[in-house]
Order: sequence, then C-alpha cells, then structure tokens
Amino acid sequence: MANTRRQNRQELAPLSNSSSRQVTPGLSRMLDDFLQSLGGVLIDITALEVNTMIVEQISGEKFIPWETYRDVYQINRNYLEQQEVHESLRERYIDLRRHLELEYTLLLTDPSSGLYDPTISPTDCPILINPSIELEQLQTHLPDSLAPTNSEDLLQVHRVLSDSNFLRSLRKIGELKAALDNRNKALLRREYELPNPVKPEFIEKSVKTDMIYAQTIIQLDGDIINRYSQQVFDHPHKDLILKVHEEGVIAGERQWRGLLEFVVGLVQSALHRGANINIFPGRTPK
Repeated sequence: MANTRRQNRQELAPLSNSSSRQVTPGLSRMLDDFLQSLGGVLIDITALEVNTMIVEQISGEKFIPWETYRDVYQINRNYLEQQEVHESLRERYIDLRRHLELEYTLLLTDPSSGLYDPTISPTDCPILINPSIELEQLQTHLPDSLAPTNSEDLLQVHRVLSDSNFLRSLRKIGELKAALDNRNKALLRREYELPNPVKPEFIEKSVKTDMIYAQTIIQLDGDIINRYSQQVFDHPHKDLILKVHEEGVIAGERQWRGLLEFVVGLVQSALHRGANINIFPGRTPK
C-alpha cells in the first residue's frame, strides 16, 4: 500500500467575532499570546515536505508526547543491541537521539525560547559545534524521564513537553521513529525466514517496505528539493510509486498554499483589529 504523508501538521485556534469593549491587561496579554501562537504556526509552515512510502500496514496510533519522548530518550548503542535492532538501522536510531538533543539544546540557548536557560552557554554544548558527536561523548541536558530522582525532575519533563516548539520537533522525530520501528520488524522477520545467515546488506535490499522512496520539499522562497531513494529505481512498481508521489505533491502544495493564505489572513486581521478581538470563542460580547 502506498502512503503519502505530509509532515506539516498544525493546530489553529479559532478566531471569533470582534468586540468593541476595551481589553483589560489580562486580556491584552492573552491577545499577545494568541498573536505569538499564530506567528509560530506561520514560521512552522514556511516549507512543505511530502514523503512517499510503501508500508505493510498503516498504524492508527496517536502521538503521545510522553511515550515518544521516553522511547527516544533511552536510545543508545547498548540499548539498540539489547533490543536486537537490525544492524542496518542502528545509526539511524542514533541520529534520532542526536536530533532530539540538538533541538532541545537550541531551545535552551535561545533567549526568545520559553525553555531558555541563561546558565547554559552555547560554548558548553558540544552538539552545537558537532551535531554528529557520539552519544557516549555527549553530556545530555534533556531531563530524565526513565528514572527521575525527585518530583522536580518530573516537573521539568512536563515543562519540556508543554513547549510548542519542542513538541513540533518531537512529533516529527516520533514519526520517523515509527517508520524505523516498522522497517526493523520487517527486516528481522525476513532474516528469520532465510534458511542461512546472510549479510545485513542483502536483507536490507530484499525488504522493500517501510522506507521513504521519494521526498519533495517546497520552500516559501520557491526552492524545490526532490530526493529519491536508489531503491525506487529497482522497484517493480517504480512508475506507480513516482506517480503517487507526484499526485501527493500537487495535492499537498494546493492545501499548503491555502493554509498559508488562511494563517496570514488571521495574523493580518488580528493586527488590524487589535483590541477589538474577542479571544473567547463561543462568547457573545456584551
């Protein structure tokens, strides 16, 4: 089954009717938060990414931040070996763990971030200088969700998982990990089915599901990046895969541009009407 997935997912707060009442300081602060959230969404959708995969089955699992964070946090080479993860995928799992650390460190060192920590200097964060640093050489700044020593540790985890910027990154990492998990199961099953031990490279090429065959990224400035896996050209259904991907890009671009116009309209309307916005949906101004 071919599955085209568009990675940009946004949750937009509804904009309600206008009000002529003067906004109190508390409401003004909520209005500022509302405008900032719209700005964050606008930044997050400045690029469209369309990935086309062939999967054995489509999972209906929902994104649960705590579970995703816990599962990615515990990744290291010993853990992957204990879990008997297929050798061909281990580096990709390690990359996910590095990426999680990098995203969190960037927020920790960004003065405009809600997770900003002035006690942490960018010069003390090796991953900012070398994103491919070995995990064993990395002193993590991420709060421990596996063995918290006190209630403060748990509160820190909840604080991290309440940050919208971090959650957007975590969601994307979770989707990539889910694809890796499915491919790992397929590779291990194929390895078990073969009568004699074979090289991991042979098994990897023999399993043609749960991998990204085509990727297209369209940026707001007009740049278009197309990437195709080498294996798509050897696939018996190559033409069908590329056709499905092309149709997915066309549909995704149409939806993306409509969403951009919608969000820009919200921001412009909010800036224009300012204090006349009723930020409580469902309430009629008195």
